[in-house]
Amino acid sequence: MTREHYLTAQQARDFYNRMGKRQDWQRFYEGRAIDELLRHGMFDRAAAVFELGCGTGALAEELLRHYLPPQASYVGVDISPVMVELSRQRLTPFGERARVFESEEAFEFSRYATHCDRFVSVYVLDLLSPEAIHQVLDQAYALLNHQGKLCLITLTEGSTPLSWAIISLWRGVRCISPGLVGGCRPLRIPLYLSRERWQIEFDQTVSAAGVPSEIVLASKKLIAQD
Repeated sequence: MTREHYLTAQQARDFYNRMGKRQDWQRFYEGRAIDELLRHGMFDRAAAVFELGCGTGALAEELLRHYLPPQASYVGVDISPVMVELSRQRLTPFGERARVFESEEAFEFSRYATHCDRFVSVYVLDLLSPEAIHQVLDQAYALLNHQGKLCLITLTEGSTPLSWAIISLWRGVRCISPGLVGGCRPLRIPLYLSRERWQIEFDQTVSAAGVPSEIVLASKKLIAQD
């Protein structure tokens, strides 16, 4: 079995520092999945949103401008200082409603927010190791209010001949050098969500330009105390 290799935090930081504004070009294959997330995430009922991996702030701007209630707040974090600065510039019109922080390697989200109704992460979990994914989900569970929602998108397995071919090629490139694809790999999100903690409410795979993405919305369950 081939051992998986993952970008270190510094490698990921360097990659996305170099990418900068060009990340918005990925909308050609990310856009359809993001539209589904926005359509089904019930963001009009959210008072506080936390986003892991805010990138250029494009999704945050769309949420604040078109989906969230007028008084709702947004907190975003990103490991890349270049992305943090781009997001801050983009979200300046929203004043104190929107705050963006450069995150450290440890997934300790309580440093940046005390609670949220929606925990959003778009094309981030698929570049993390399984251990790091579980750390993120643990932190998301702690941060979410009762019945808060996990809102995730990742690259996923192919479901059509074209998407199978693209994912096969993607895997081949990643095997040579994970950095060539930003460390991302196809992922099945539900495999990481425990039934004790999460109720999956929406799970859909869509393809755009042949690239398959999985959108998962899951509500937080309260764990019964002994």
